[in-house]
Amino acid sequence: MKILLMCKDIGGYARKLADHLRKDNDVCFIDTSAMANTFDRAPKIIRRALKRWTQLRQVKRAIGAGGRFDVALIINPAQIDPKQLATGLRASARKIAYLYDSFSRWPMSREELASYDEVFSFDPENAKSHGLKKLHNFIYDDYVADGAPGDYSAFVVMAGKDRVPALEGLANEFDQLGITDYRFLVQCKPIPGAHPGITFFEQRMSLESVGELVKRSRIILDISKPGQTGLSFRFFEAMASRKKVITTNKSVVDYDFYNPANILVIDENSPVIPEHFITAPYVDIPAPIYEKYTLQGWVKTVFSQQ
Repeated sequence: MKILLMCKDIGGYARKLADHLRKDNDVCFIDTSAMANTFDRAPKIIRRALKRWTQLRQVKRAIGAGGRFDVALIINPAQIDPKQLATGLRASARKIAYLYDSFSRWPMSREELASYDEVFSFDPENAKSHGLKKLHNFIYDDYVADGAPGDYSAFVVMAGKDRVPALEGLANEFDQLGITDYRFLVQCKPIPGAHPGITFFEQRMSLESVGELVKRSRIILDISKPGQTGLSFRFFEAMASRKKVITTNKSVVDYDFYNPANILVIDENSPVIPEHFITAPYVDIPAPIYEKYTLQGWVKTVFSQQ
């Protein structure tokens, strides 16, 4: 099958998907975040227009070299320049969109959604309100746990300052339990007076670096973005590495992999972490359920009608 996979792959998850699809398909992967920008020194008044022009030309060349595609899979189309997007859709017989952000962050009109034969959304509320197909994110990398206790009691990495107050509440809760070997990383400028256990940084971490820290931690934290009900990739990283999760996302209880022994849902305004959740062993997820969340299971769902 000839597949056009197009997105703004800031996190690196789509590249994992592209590599998986290439095992059995002819794949043209276009990552708009990685396209060259040769006009960064041009006068500011014309810089944006020149950037759009040169990147549209790159997209047209890549798609033209691929010819006609059986299917286009567009991830978060609202993040892609409309002209680039239209070029990809025109070259594809079947059009599928997958949204792994909520409409609260990247809204789409009903007319835009109607451009696709199928639209999948990771957000159950968005799926219900717009008649879309609900689809979770995926386990992008298998990891065999070695049984080591891990270097950190808990780990989180996130971007932006909006969720820092909730993270400070969790840091205080861990402190009260006498647990201080956690690693809390936030990508933004340092916030004066923030909890000393939080480390601020500027350069985005690679997917591989995040994965290594997940493996070295015993519990993964997940603080939902405002308006989000879909599950972040943290759940699937934790599932793959057999790690527990503490989350503010109440919708996780509706998923078949949910087990209160492994996943603790908290109130971000008043977090409570029972000591037995930290000390009790991880409970393995049944293999048939686990397989559904792998890349293989995810691809089977998306391309089931191909």
